[in-house]
Amino acid sequence: MLREIDSLLNKITMYKVMVYGLGLLLAVAAVLGAAGVISIAPGALLVSVGLLIVSCYATNKALSKLLRVPTNTESWLISALILACILPQADSVGKAGYTILAGLLAMASKFIIRYQGRHLLNPAALGAFVVSVTGLLAATWWIATPWMTPFTALLAFVVLRKQRRFQMFFCFAAAAIGMLVLTGAVLQGMDLAPVLRTAVLSWPIIFFGSIMLTEPATLPPTRYYQLLLAVIVGLLFASQLHIGGLATTPQAVLLVGNVLTALAIPARGYVLRLKGVRRLTPTTYEVSFNRPPDLRFRSGQYAELTMAHARADSRGNRRTFSIASPPTATEVRFAFKVSGRGSSFKKALVALKPGSPVRLDHIAGDFTLPSDTTRPLLFIAGGIGATPYRSMIGSLTSPRDIVLLYLVTDLQDVTYKADFDQAAQFGVRTEYVHGRLGPEILQRLVPDLNKRLVYISGPEGLVRSGKTMISRLGIARRAIRTDHFSGY
Repeated sequence: MLREIDSLLNKITMYKVMVYGLGLLLAVAAVLGAAGVISIAPGALLVSVGLLIVSCYATNKALSKLLRVPTNTESWLISALILACILPQADSVGKAGYTILAGLLAMASKFIIRYQGRHLLNPAALGAFVVSVTGLLAATWWIATPWMTPFTALLAFVVLRKQRRFQMFFCFAAAAIGMLVLTGAVLQGMDLAPVLRTAVLSWPIIFFGSIMLTEPATLPPTRYYQLLLAVIVGLLFASQLHIGGLATTPQAVLLVGNVLTALAIPARGYVLRLKGVRRLTPTTYEVSFNRPPDLRFRSGQYAELTMAHARADSRGNRRTFSIASPPTATEVRFAFKVSGRGSSFKKALVALKPGSPVRLDHIAGDFTLPSDTTRPLLFIAGGIGATPYRSMIGSLTSPRDIVLLYLVTDLQDVTYKADFDQAAQFGVRTEYVHGRLGPEILQRLVPDLNKRLVYISGPEGLVRSGKTMISRLGIARRAIRTDHFSGY
């Protein structure tokens, strides 16, 4: 079942998953409201959605043109749909006006409240916070009702599966539920069962933790800090604190988490200028950009690129790519496949003229080399999954015990073959494996497998099967690191 789900999810971007999922969630709410199951007026909900879409789109479009900043073609819509799920319905002229204001504030915050070239705060949380704290339109988080919970949970599963952020969600949920149990069952003497039922069915833990907390643009770059953030936000989320006229509402807590992330782990956005494009294989291209002096990353990490281009297809104007160049290089490089049915983004990227701008944001990822430089390593690559290894091997300055197994069907399709072959001078042994990598071949090529830290990078099927096979050979899960390329 998971294989079929992954296959479907890999065909669409994360942004499309969010748009379709939130749209369906609101449609379900309208149907349940029409049936009298939940206290939602379908007409007023439709008005709210329409007003937020118009407000977010118009503000995003106007500020993008005014400030000449390329933006994602779907992020404004996602913010509009999220706000529709947490603000009360526009069933009066006053509420309609404040609903429009919330959308305007949400989009404006992306352009105005910036830190080191990146937007700092979750847009929907900011819009909801301002209209709530000023008393104009209190966020009700009406989406958190027992009847909506199964549908919200289904969307949460899809989003978390696509992003591979289940750990983060469960850390947040455990912290939040634990705090609610402490304040309710332990300190106030309430029965445990009602406290747990209320926490899951009537608090927006599922929606908040999966849809809003995991927004990539405002997350820390590595898993450790993401989990730490999830715990801190979870505890504050359920603390029910009041400081003066402020309370730890979900939207306030998320903004606090955004600020803590920006202050503790500074990150920034960059405008890169294209230096050149070259074809690596019949279907693979590499683009190289000037590297700003203060751009920092670790080998194996990825970055998000945004590029405005004409006739953008359904996959939008933003993509995530592993960085192919080492951290010491004077250029920053990315490699990707372009098939006959490739996205408009990739085709436009290949067609760029030297000097053309591309926006780089959100450098992140844990698929990085260990701090122990004496640890023997095994790299397993398939297709474009060789890209992070190009960065890792390119950063070597002294010999290191590394074996690279590159799964191929034809040597002409090997990306960065010359680089991998030349890495032999640093102790890197590269083996090109034709066809499927089975346990017999693996043990023959890497007899000391149990001593190595294993990295697997490539298509979802390779990552899944490789991880399973290596685990069955007695390698601990903590000694296996994976990176997958899921339809970016």
